[in-house]
Amino acid sequence: MKRLVPALLSALAMTIAAAPALSETPSLPSMTPPPATGASIGSSASISLGSGPHKGKYDFAPTEACVLTAFGKKPLGLSVVFTNERASMSVDMPNIDEKHANEIQVVLVVSDAKPGDVRKVASSVTYEIDTRPDAALEPYQKAERANKGLSGKATTALMQKGNAAMLTFSGETPTGVKVEGEVNCRKVDAAQ
Repeated sequence: MKRLVPALLSALAMTIAAAPALSETPSLPSMTPPPATGASIGSSASISLGSGPHKGKYDFAPTEACVLTAFGKKPLGLSVVFTNERASMSVDMPNIDEKHANEIQVVLVVSDAKPGDVRKVASSVTYEIDTRPDAALEPYQKAERANKGLSGKATTALMQKGNAAMLTFSGETPTGVKVEGEVNCRKVDAAQ
């Protein structure tokens, strides 16, 4: 699955950039999980950018599966990718214990198209915070990050209750864009 995330993000960025843009209404993210529905088997998320040309809130409907799991001898971690008409978001937290609480990667790719734009080339803007240490990364992830290094800063909080979890995060990209958001996991897995 970890190899699938970068490929999905690239494909989603191109798809999103070509999609018609929706107007965004800036607002602060709600830190209250959305009500669960019987048909909701996925997860939901929201992320807000505090400044820049894409300032505003981006919501992602509960259609994606959130994976909260420990593979083999690895620690319990969280990984999920969300998409909507205007953006895609990826969250990767390799270890969710308190000692590693601020080791997270959050990537938001926003279409640069405006309503009514007709473009021959798709374009998008990427906002990223990556505070995961190299020791927590797979070899392919280390290679992807070789030219970037750690970027931005973040703080997180994780609340678990029954068969659900809510991760909240806030931080700042290397260019100074403030980011706040949350991910509500509807599916908690403990694979061995």
